[in-house]
Amino acid sequence: MLQTISILNQALDASVLRHNAISNNLANVNTPQYKPQKVVFEELLKGELANSSFEGNRSNAKHLSIGNSASRPFITEQPVVMQNSGNGVDVDQEMTDLTKNSIWFQTLSYQLGEEFNLLKTAIRSR
Repeated sequence: MLQTISILNQALDASVLRHNAISNNLANVNTPQYKPQKVVFEELLKGELANSSFEGNRSNAKHLSIGNSASRPFITEQPVVMQNSGNGVDVDQEMTDLTKNSIWFQTLSYQLGEEFNLLKTAIRSR
């Protein structure tokens, strides 16, 4: 259950970062030479979940984690150029991505709330 909460938390962080990237893309739709931003997270999470069999023991908080480390979403620039000005922002695609990300965020938030409800129920039943 705690692993599920951790994964949902990471996914929510990625959703917020994706919203910021999309907002930056839309704000710079008329900026010459602007390269749109994209958040990379799902690929990292899939790889981490596939290789999550080993995790090192940390005896001190200052030690680096070994194995099963938390994936951190990051922003990359897309090298697509669609306009003569060198700007690669496609407003229709960005609006579609924004809507999709909003639905994803709402779904993740609901699921995280349900996980906490299950945890509260388990605690109360003792």
